[in-house]
Amino acid sequence: MTRVDVIIAAIAIVLATGTVRGGDDAHAVAPPERFSPEQREHWSFRPVSRPAVPTVVEGAWPRNPCDAFVLKELESLHMAHAPEADRVALIRRLRLDLTGLPPTPEEVAAFLADRRPDAYERLVDRLLDSPQFGERWAQHWLDLAHYADSNGFELDAERPDAWRYRDWVVRALNDDMPYDQFLTLQLAGDEARPGDPDALIATGFARSGPREVVSGNIDPAVKRQSELTEITGTVGSVVLGLTMACARCHDHKFDPIPTTDYYRLQSFFAATEYVDRPIANDAEKAAHAAATKAVDAKLAPLKKSLDTLEGPYRKRLRAEKEARLNAAERAALETPREERSPLQKKLVEGTQTTLNVTWEELAAEVAKHPADHAERERLKRAIHDVEITRPRPIAHAMALVDRKVEAPDTFVFRRGDVKNPGPKVAPRPTGILLASQPPDAFADPTPTAETTGRRLALARWLTRADNPLTARVIVNRLWQHHFGRGLVATPSDFGARGEDPSHPELLDWLAAELVADGWRLKPIHRLMVTSSAYRQASNIHTYDKKDPENSFLWRMNRRRLDAEALRDAMLAASGELNPKMGGPGVLAPIEEEVEELIFTEAEVVDLWPETPDPAEHARRSLYLFRKRNVRYPLLDAFDAPDTQNPCPVRPVSTHALQPLMLLNSDFALGRARALAGRVLRESASDLDARVARATAIVLGRGPRPDELARARSFLASQADLLRPRDPATLAAPTYLPPGLDPAEAAAWVDFASAMLNRNEFLYVP
Repeated sequence: MTRVDVIIAAIAIVLATGTVRGGDDAHAVAPPERFSPEQREHWSFRPVSRPAVPTVVEGAWPRNPCDAFVLKELESLHMAHAPEADRVALIRRLRLDLTGLPPTPEEVAAFLADRRPDAYERLVDRLLDSPQFGERWAQHWLDLAHYADSNGFELDAERPDAWRYRDWVVRALNDDMPYDQFLTLQLAGDEARPGDPDALIATGFARSGPREVVSGNIDPAVKRQSELTEITGTVGSVVLGLTMACARCHDHKFDPIPTTDYYRLQSFFAATEYVDRPIANDAEKAAHAAATKAVDAKLAPLKKSLDTLEGPYRKRLRAEKEARLNAAERAALETPREERSPLQKKLVEGTQTTLNVTWEELAAEVAKHPADHAERERLKRAIHDVEITRPRPIAHAMALVDRKVEAPDTFVFRRGDVKNPGPKVAPRPTGILLASQPPDAFADPTPTAETTGRRLALARWLTRADNPLTARVIVNRLWQHHFGRGLVATPSDFGARGEDPSHPELLDWLAAELVADGWRLKPIHRLMVTSSAYRQASNIHTYDKKDPENSFLWRMNRRRLDAEALRDAMLAASGELNPKMGGPGVLAPIEEEVEELIFTEAEVVDLWPETPDPAEHARRSLYLFRKRNVRYPLLDAFDAPDTQNPCPVRPVSTHALQPLMLLNSDFALGRARALAGRVLRESASDLDARVARATAIVLGRGPRPDELARARSFLASQADLLRPRDPATLAAPTYLPPGLDPAEAAAWVDFASAMLNRNEFLYVP
């Protein structure tokens, strides 16, 4: 055999199996993997060490160890840090970071008046203890879980109980649940706490992604493999910060993750199934039954009236169709069911479809008679209005559990093809990570009477103090959201193709600190936001050319509000924000053209049944109903994730649709009217006082002299421009004080709109 023949044969093996290792015979046990010293030495696969806090020249600047590590790098590069931001910028930055909402004018005034040395730290503690903290930081975690309230794909059906997982995340973060417990419950809550409904709800993490429910002729094995692929990739990227999904079809091209390791991770979930398990108590069940019975009682006469009205039309349409049948079809229908021949059975099956009266045919026929058409539309609307009062389904946990105690075998699928199984693998963590741990780091699963124990074994390994990645990944995510960029700029890729850490010792120190403090996240948050590095000004440009990405943190990064925070900030500024927490997703109004574009079934009364209470529409964006195939235009324009895949870093785009959305959308115009009304109600009648109040509400400060002058000029010229118009078209009176000149009122609405479009409002300072 020539050298060329050997090479060709080797390539053929790789193409066929996705691996060049042994054990390629079908169903043979895969051999252990081997890793080179160079692979083992990659920074993220080495054990976490707690480095000593460095000594720096400018010893007065560091407030905590985070600063010492940052300043050490700056001094080594002969770079200076930025000065501290002003107090207005600091409270706005803190409030938006920790709660996702801007500070009120009263909060700003109180902070500016508090001259105690620890005023800033007191503010931090107050915000960390706020229930709004969990709401804000839950959004970051739900981005990773790619949470939504519907399944996606063609049907995109609602998940009635998905919101329970979202609310569980909010509570867990507010309670400062230790991160090791937080992970364990989401991966194996049913195994860690049998019989605990909250633990069962927590497993919704693995069910948050899209799922094809109506699979048609799809092979069940292929559908099942798609579910396992979703879980495996999510756990690998979110928890370990590794692109495990790249090893599904072949050995990872860059990282020491062979295909066998991908399927070893997948095998932890081999016995799982998706269940919607009832968790309602007897009283809740009884209340649900009573409410359902009451709705059915209201619907009965309406449906009877509709059937009575439509009956003659249906009968006539069916008779017309029957008249068009041929003799064989009529004979088949008239023959008793049990006496029909095979041919007649087929004829009847086709004939029944032909004789069916469709809603389009019925609607068209009734429309020929105006009185009946009007009555039919009235009855349909009445039925719809009653239907939307129907109680939500009885409480279930949308959970992931083991369907049997014995898990099916897991095989390496060559090229990811479920029809081409290769070597058999058993559950075991990623080999390159085990290589840095003691021999007993992973304990084999312990089955119970109800579960395989596999997911609990995985969770216990992930949350070991000596796991090289789990703590590093989560502290990096916290740093990313506080500073705008992670110490590792690729937060879900700690592998060879990811970015090296800008401050590796700081990353390890934070990871070690997290574990030493019992995996509690709030102390890590506090360390970060009380640091001098965090308190730097962002409007400094000293080293823009030397370090354009600000990798070494010589200033604070200025960041635009993300989509949800922008919507929430607009509601907060207008005074409309509803602080209610939790519960099912809210169906807020969407633009009419969007509804018409997406929903085309004309006979359906309302495919986007808005939540009846208008106050619910002003809830925080976290609580909006997230339908994968219907996205709120404002959130979409400002880069909210599509929920199809885990989102570790949101893109930040700038395009023409964004200002158009903030100037012309129904939502933006409504908030501008409400803000104008609030300003006019809450301030004295003179113009300067009103401008000052608007600036304090929107920007957290008073207006500068040049801003005040421009505001006077704008309001006067805008009122003059609008005065010739019909007063009825200028302003919504419900938002504004009585007795105000309509043109002047409309000018204030335009001024409020301009304020909500200020860069200073749209950006975290």
